[in-house]
Amino acid sequence: MYHNRMSIKRSLFFSNFRMLLISLGAFVLSARIVMFLVYGVWRPNPEAVAAIHETYTRDMHMAMTILLIALFVIVVSIVNNIVTHRMTQRIVKPLEPLNEGVRQIHANNLAYRIDYKGIDEFRPVCEAFDGMAARLEASTAQQKKNEAARRELIAGISHDLRTPLTSIKGYIEGIETGVASTPEMKEEYFAIVKNKTADLEHIIEQLFLFSKLEMDDFSLNLRCVDISAAIYDIIEDSLYEYASRGLGIKFTEKHESVYVSADVLMLRNVIINILENSVKYKTKEQGQMEISIAVEKDFVLMRLTDDGPGVQPEMLPKLFDVFFRTDPSRNKKGSGLGLAINAKIIERMGGSIHAELPANEGLTIAIKLPRMQEGAY
Repeated sequence: MYHNRMSIKRSLFFSNFRMLLISLGAFVLSARIVMFLVYGVWRPNPEAVAAIHETYTRDMHMAMTILLIALFVIVVSIVNNIVTHRMTQRIVKPLEPLNEGVRQIHANNLAYRIDYKGIDEFRPVCEAFDGMAARLEASTAQQKKNEAARRELIAGISHDLRTPLTSIKGYIEGIETGVASTPEMKEEYFAIVKNKTADLEHIIEQLFLFSKLEMDDFSLNLRCVDISAAIYDIIEDSLYEYASRGLGIKFTEKHESVYVSADVLMLRNVIINILENSVKYKTKEQGQMEISIAVEKDFVLMRLTDDGPGVQPEMLPKLFDVFFRTDPSRNKKGSGLGLAINAKIIERMGGSIHAELPANEGLTIAIKLPRMQEGAY
């Protein structure tokens, strides 16, 4: 790679200075050469010059002057060509790695970087080129990731909508063809159709919410919320419902007057999604969900830990991907959108969410929300 320790501006300055010195030197040298060739004198003195003036005619003086000028022009032209060539190389050579970089990017080698060592005006250009290439590489990678996620989203939507629709179609055909021949069977079939329709409605609502969050077309009502009081109210409203479905809820720590920035309705949606997952995937007849909060300087950490089957460690970062399930058997349960929606909501609240494996068994969903002073909004 091309190396240089001097800027082009300084190089031009010194080149012009050298040209001036060389031109003066060329003039003096040409004059002495002419004096030597014409008069036979290398170091003329006043007496020699006076003698020359007496000896030679005006025509000889004219010839000497023309020869002097010709020699001067020849010397200056040679020097100018040499200096111009060197300066051209100083400008053209740094363009070679830039041209190679353009060719590499055009060939879709987005990982190519210019290792330019020079300290001149081309250095920031090369650095800007590398920055552009890095952004282009990241953008292309993100685009591929988005395309893969979009394909997965379409496949997931098709699967999750097809399953209840197939069931509804089957039970309706059973009623039409007389398979449900008794009033009791018809009532049972209608109840199943009603439940499957509710499942469809829930999936569509989840998809609608996720798409609005994805497009930033959903306004959150953020305000200063006492997180302990908010969690306590959510648990109190849901305690008996989930107990009847085999999930006990325990709030282990309750801090007084700990405030965060949150949308209470969306926070409730997040917690209910996590509770629903625990109910769907629990392996014990009576599962347990433990909720705790820890107060830090700038944020509040909320942990929701169940005693279910948990997941493999390598699956933890993928839990919040759209339509991700940890194993094929879970395709029969849920839409796969709940945790993805949770991640979008918490991010919009200025927080973060991730999954952890507790010491014994189960799964922990950890949520960080920015801490605030009371009355901040």
